[in-house]
Amino acid sequence: MPKEKPTSPRAEPLPDQRKLTERQAQRLSSMSGVSAKEIVGATVAELSDRLKWRIDPNLLFFRRVCGRVVKKDPVTGIEWPVPNATVIVEDTDCNLIAYFPPHWPWGWYYPIFCHREVLATVHTDACGNFCVYIPRFDIDWILRWRKSRICFPDIFRRPWLGDLIERPELIPKLRDPRDPIGPRPGPDPIEQLLKLPISTVEALGGGAGRKLAQRVQALRFSRGFGMKAGQEEELLNVRAFDEELPPPLPAELQQVRSRAANVVAQKGADPHAAVRSTIASQVGVQAKALDQLDLNRFIGPFHRCIDILIPEWQLIVDVPDITFRVTQDVNGDGTEETIYSEGYFDVRWNAGPIPSVTLVASSIAKESHLCDTPIVPCTNTPEILFAGLMPLTDAAYFDDVTGYAKRPNKPKPPALPRPAAETPFLGVLQLYGCVNVTGASFYRVLASFNGGAFSAITGLSWNIYPLPFGPPHPVVPDASGWYPILPNPTDFHPANMVLEWPTPSLGKYTLKIETGTATKAHLGFGNEVAIQVDNTLPNVIFSKLSWKFVAEPDSMLDDPSRNLLVPCPTIRRGVPSQDIEVQFNTIVSAHHLRDASLYSHGCGGGSFTLQTPLADTTHWHETVSDNSVALSGRYRLLATSLEGAYGFGCTAISRAMNPAGSDSGHLLDWNYDPAYAYVTPEIEIAIVNG
Repeated sequence: MPKEKPTSPRAEPLPDQRKLTERQAQRLSSMSGVSAKEIVGATVAELSDRLKWRIDPNLLFFRRVCGRVVKKDPVTGIEWPVPNATVIVEDTDCNLIAYFPPHWPWGWYYPIFCHREVLATVHTDACGNFCVYIPRFDIDWILRWRKSRICFPDIFRRPWLGDLIERPELIPKLRDPRDPIGPRPGPDPIEQLLKLPISTVEALGGGAGRKLAQRVQALRFSRGFGMKAGQEEELLNVRAFDEELPPPLPAELQQVRSRAANVVAQKGADPHAAVRSTIASQVGVQAKALDQLDLNRFIGPFHRCIDILIPEWQLIVDVPDITFRVTQDVNGDGTEETIYSEGYFDVRWNAGPIPSVTLVASSIAKESHLCDTPIVPCTNTPEILFAGLMPLTDAAYFDDVTGYAKRPNKPKPPALPRPAAETPFLGVLQLYGCVNVTGASFYRVLASFNGGAFSAITGLSWNIYPLPFGPPHPVVPDASGWYPILPNPTDFHPANMVLEWPTPSLGKYTLKIETGTATKAHLGFGNEVAIQVDNTLPNVIFSKLSWKFVAEPDSMLDDPSRNLLVPCPTIRRGVPSQDIEVQFNTIVSAHHLRDASLYSHGCGGGSFTLQTPLADTTHWHETVSDNSVALSGRYRLLATSLEGAYGFGCTAISRAMNPAGSDSGHLLDWNYDPAYAYVTPEIEIAIVNG
């Protein structure tokens, strides 16, 4: 892995105090008419004063570009922040070979030469966030350069998740062109997506659609009064593809590569010479100009131009962009390793607001599992005081005897007010407390399961991050679970974290801290705190799914030929088609049920309407022991509805939650209804006439 020179935590110069590079001077010169020699090496502050009547002052403003460095969990897809990383912002010009395969909606690029100049460096904060100020003229140069060329504003734009919902398959036509009222406001994109079955979004969008579907599903369950504003916009302003996807090389090029391999085997020739020669002939350049072309080094996909016909292969020279590299000292040797590079076209440059940038670091990056941390008041007593941001010693929020949170996901009885909740925790809990007590050099955390004997929690390690900047500091126990006590815990992020605990599957665990001397001899115990955990998912059983013609008696719903809980369920509505009804029954249970509901979806040409009371198809637990429910619904579909794929499903949600603060529950004083663990089993039904 490439190494970088050590980066000190010294402050970077203010944006208007950075000296202009040669390339910046050339760009500003071409836009202002001032000689490049007159401005190279000067700062924007100097130019603003010295040339304020010769340069358009708008060119000397700055625009802020913000982003986040994350490391994606390969199993869960969670994007964990990467703190204390160095983001290097570069002014880049590249020569590219563009490849636009026929019949594909996207294009790819192969860089054959790039020139980079460092504009600025900045460090990520505890949440992996960074912001950098870029001179306005640099961004204007990129925008003007693209605007002056046909289709360049389109072909250098990566697909974003928000682009998926612009497809006609997902969003129906807004109005009839003969409508005398004229154009009307379009539908809210998120509202449109919430109405679509998840399987439809996945099918239309592939892997990117699956990501969007999962995010929309989570938003659907967590939407409510007081939720964090801006989540919808953040949902859509994300790259559709986290990694570069390989392009489909044409068959003739594959043949050339095969022939080249045979020539190599016979004569020891360059295996790529024939490939370069073939591409060079198509783009109209000498083969030598493509000496640096490597078909294994590609960028894409990108949108392709649909307004004009473009050749399959195209040479594009001197493409300007602002790019990123990210480094981090991942092994504590004082030298930063590259954790993100080759970041071409990461920023969606707009004349208006610039969306946030997400840089997905490599697997070697050292991530953190939290951003916000509580203020831990320590005395000369070992204590566990917080789980995430939720206080464990305040009876208004948490019952440290039963181990349940009392405010999130309260029951909803028929009569108000809502009583106290019994909400367990799930996922990884960051436990905060105090261990710096007189005579203590080590500590460990002991656990008792369901009232059993206490034993040390062993084998858990994590990283903390020096403030304001520095390499990750590993917190590692010995075989008996003893951790060294830091003399200065508040000089790190997170401060005063005593354990990062991946909670077990289910049960009540009582935890306490044991402190030890320099020889790890027992010194004392802290307070005991009970914590209920539940990482299980609700269980849903489809007990009945059958159909009948509306004109038939209900007894037909029990006819074996009308049972839809079979492989490839199909409803034949006859010719001519008739109105039908479907009976859908489920049984839902969970260790800690929050709520459950039935739903149906159509195919765009019609939808089922509920005939029974809504209360029969949805249920929120009314008491803390209300963890099972039977739901049923009768649905009708008119004969005029189109043939196609329809579906029925059930959403069942556990009331378990994680108090790390990522869902802003602490800003609502924990009086909210979060959804973390849920299932959405569904059955698709083919409805045809005949």
